[in-house]
Amino acid sequence: MKFLSFKIFVLAIGSIFIGLGALSAIKSHPKQIDPIPEAEVEQTIVEKGTTYKLHKGNLYRVIGNGKWELAQQIYDPDFYNKNYVERNGAIFRKNPDGEPLPVKRTFREDFEGAKALKDLIGLKRGWTTCELQSPKTPTVNDYVKLRNRILKGESDFIDNRVEPCSEMARGGKTALKTVSVPPSRGMVTAKASLSTELMHFVKGDDVWMSLWCYVPKESGIPLTVLDLETTWIHQHPGMRIVIEDGKYVSFQLKSIAHPYYRQPKGKETLFPTGQWVHLKSHLKLSEKDDGRIELWQDGKKIIDTNGQTLVFADTIYNSFEIGVSAYNGTDKPTTLYVDDVEISDQPLSN
Repeated sequence: MKFLSFKIFVLAIGSIFIGLGALSAIKSHPKQIDPIPEAEVEQTIVEKGTTYKLHKGNLYRVIGNGKWELAQQIYDPDFYNKNYVERNGAIFRKNPDGEPLPVKRTFREDFEGAKALKDLIGLKRGWTTCELQSPKTPTVNDYVKLRNRILKGESDFIDNRVEPCSEMARGGKTALKTVSVPPSRGMVTAKASLSTELMHFVKGDDVWMSLWCYVPKESGIPLTVLDLETTWIHQHPGMRIVIEDGKYVSFQLKSIAHPYYRQPKGKETLFPTGQWVHLKSHLKLSEKDDGRIELWQDGKKIIDTNGQTLVFADTIYNSFEIGVSAYNGTDKPTTLYVDDVEISDQPLSN
């Protein structure tokens, strides 16, 4: 296969992996339609007393006269054909600047040999982007521009940082250091994370994930440390590992309902600071309540339950994100070191 050059690949990331799939609210006058047969409805959602129906990527609000009113386009129903191609049973991401890129079902990283962010992002290591959302780069456009300048050697980080480091490696010589300042007023969250958007997990799949993380004692506690998401749906929903109230690890499905999968009440295991912590998880993907959620902390199973793990039936989880994927602290920055990361459709040995 002929791969993209590093320079072309990095520039493509800004327009392809971040831009596609993030669809905005309908700006024209709301369209009213007659109800669609329930057999064709993808999902029914009740939020604050209002019923919503999802059909072919469009979210409709059920209104008083029996009609459905178009509220928002959630995703492009033709996203798969526009962005994927199949060859001899294998799935590839389309690439306007070269040969399609094979999707991944297994990915691991120990960060050894990396000296700077540019050593991680690209086809050789497999990471495709990083997020540096902060008060000085509050929008996607802002931090994409900064990231591209950093990768070209034209700029250093401003406040948030994502970079290899040797100061806190777990076993080898290198780990990933992610640093985020608190979000400013009006920002939903701040971010300092690393992602690959070449993953491919769908309904019925098993997903095993593992990472080691270290939060210094004097640091703020990140809200989330790992995300498995889809970039093809508005606001990139998916499953994420959350440290609630800076104390206990749980899973959350970031979606309209935002269901949490928590440790048994009264039997929670505290997430410690000032030491390496191993988090390992297993998900069975389903848009219904028969999905599977298992989570271990330092070898101890702390969550073992069933529930919805997939946003919609046709969702493709293509993004695997690690680091400070969300930080809502108010008084001090957070630092999160990450090492020995792995994701697979097969059980992990560690």
